[in-house]
Order: sequence, then structure tokens, then C-alpha cells
Amino acid sequence: MTNYIPMPARQPSPPRTYPVCSLKKAMNIIQRKCGEVSVRERHGKGRSKVILLPEPAQELDSIISYGRRSPMNVCEQKLYGMGHFLVDEDGNMIIVVTHFIEIQTMNRGPVGASNLGPNGEYNPGLDFLEYHREEFLKNEAACNTDAFGCLVDPFLKLCGPSEFVLEGHTHPDLGVFYSGTDRVSGAARAASSPVCIFVCDPIRKKMLGSIGKDFAEAEILVFSRGTAPPEELSEDKRLIPPADEIVRLASRCLRAQEYAGDLRLRTRIDGRGCLKIKLVLPKGRKE
Repeated sequence: MTNYIPMPARQPSPPRTYPVCSLKKAMNIIQRKCGEVSVRERHGKGRSKVILLPEPAQELDSIISYGRRSPMNVCEQKLYGMGHFLVDEDGNMIIVVTHFIEIQTMNRGPVGASNLGPNGEYNPGLDFLEYHREEFLKNEAACNTDAFGCLVDPFLKLCGPSEFVLEGHTHPDLGVFYSGTDRVSGAARAASSPVCIFVCDPIRKKMLGSIGKDFAEAEILVFSRGTAPPEELSEDKRLIPPADEIVRLASRCLRAQEYAGDLRLRTRIDGRGCLKIKLVLPKGRKE
């Protein structure tokens, strides 16, 4: 009988710690360092938050043709999100997404997509995923400034290089929910870190996010650059009388009466809108 030498017992890995940052502080960092930005959309509820910075929000819009039915988004698409993990004082996760990569596959349909080929063969799209991931990591610090001179990722110094933080796919015109397959694969991907499991319906403009293998509900905050044009602001649902009439009057002045200034409507952390109007009278005009 052969005597086997027992393997040494595996030592458990120490629990990972994440930078502590409140949601209020994170929002202030974004608004201070990313230029003229605002929360474009909010989806879901939950103590944990998933923040899409302006640039990855634009990437997502482009990849999945967000807001319309397109030739490429009528079949399911798979997404890989990079970014940072933060935790607030109460232990709630804050995931900041800094970059989206589409996982290319030739095996997809209206209700599913696979990382394997149509006949179960290896998918070379996974090689492209690895290549794009490494290219992004190699260059993200040197290319962290946008066209306006503002930071693309204001958390890079605090958190270090981006890492895998989001596993996503689309549900084209099906609504957002987790299927049984989504829960099994999502739990496996989030087994060792609090990854966001993300579903988006690009046609209905709906998003769903949860954190970790237990699928803890999360709220998704989507940032965008700039503010809406005055003519669009006047129809914003956050405006209630008499603010809507004031905005319409100010918009008319800016468009047709040679006034200078601007209109800004932001969503605050508590979800309420904050309206700022600046009008400069034309030179020589007395009113």
C-alpha cells in the first residue's frame, strides 16, 4: 500500500478591504473633477450603488444602441465592465464603472448569448476581450483626460488601476430581470468579489443591477456630460409649476432675444432637481 504525504491545509485568504468613501463624497468628487456633469438616469433601488461615469455611459450607449432598435442590438449582447470598488461607512458597496468592453461572440440570439461558438467550439472573442482589457490597463493612467481637460476617472489615484467589476448582458425589448441561468452564472462570477450583475434592455431603456453572489439590490446612477439644451429642459418632468413656465420664458430669451447665460438642471443625491438660471441683458438694453 502506497503511503501518501498529506497536502498542507490551505490557508484561507484574508478578507479584502476597499477604500472607504461615502456616496456624497463620491458624487462630489465626480462633479468637482469631471467637469460639467449630471445624473442622467437612475434605475432601481438599494443601499449599494453602481455609478456609470460619463465616458463609460457613452461607451454603453454606443455598444448597445441605447434608446433605439438597431440591427445589432436585437440579439443579446454580453458586456464586461471595469472600474473600482468602494465601500461606505455602513458597509454598502459603491461600484464605479470606468470602462465597458463588449464580449464578442458569434453565438447569440434574441434571448441568449454564449461565450462558446455555435457548435461549442472556443470563441476567439475571448482573446479580443483579453487584448482590449490589457490595452486599457496599460494606457488608462496616461489617457485620463477628456477633450475638455477634465478627468475621465477621478478615482484612479484613490483606488489604483481599474479591475473587473461588472458582468453584464442585454435583454432586447424583454424588460430587465434575472433568469435562472443569469443567477447561476452571475453567482459564479461574483463568488470571490462583490461584482455587479447587470442587465440592460436597450430598446426600453431599462437597467437592473445587483451586487455579489447574493444578488443584493443596487441603484444605478448614470452620469452624462453637460446639461440639456434649454428647449429640452422646459419639458423635463422634474419641473413643476411655476418652474416650467420660468424655464420656457428664459429659454425663449436665450434663443431669440440676444440674452446671454444658461440654464442648468441637476439631479441631487436625494433625487430632487436643482435649477439654476443665468440671464445677462443685452448691452444697452434697459429692462
